[in-house]
Amino acid sequence: MDEEIRQDDGTAVDKLAIGLSLLCLVHCLALPIVMLAAPALEAAVLGTESPVHWVLLALALPVSCYALWHGFRHHGHRNVLVLGAAGLALMLFAVSHVSHRALEMPLTVIGVLLLLVAHVLNLRQTAHCTHAN
Repeated sequence: MDEEIRQDDGTAVDKLAIGLSLLCLVHCLALPIVMLAAPALEAAVLGTESPVHWVLLALALPVSCYALWHGFRHHGHRNVLVLGAAGLALMLFAVSHVSHRALEMPLTVIGVLLLLVAHVLNLRQTAHCTHAN
């Protein structure tokens, strides 16, 4: 029963968001290796890159917004919200190709890392707040 109460504090959603962030990070970092190892598949993979990023962003936005807001309501640390918003904004900026297309991967990786750190901090702050009460 104690475990059920802990899961209600939003940590399950943070953990889901961390998993999605890690999935995105692995995708972004593995793609160049795949490209080097399989030049024949380059055109096929590059043709699907932006749709994949849009789908990942569509998953990250609601999950991250919910988890970070839920945690913020418990611990009150705005830095978690700011860091998460910066990460999501960078991811959106990268996938929308507002800048040069070559910046898509580095901006996405930086955005995902910021978002990942925000979720880890959110988990820690929520746990600290729960243990303090």
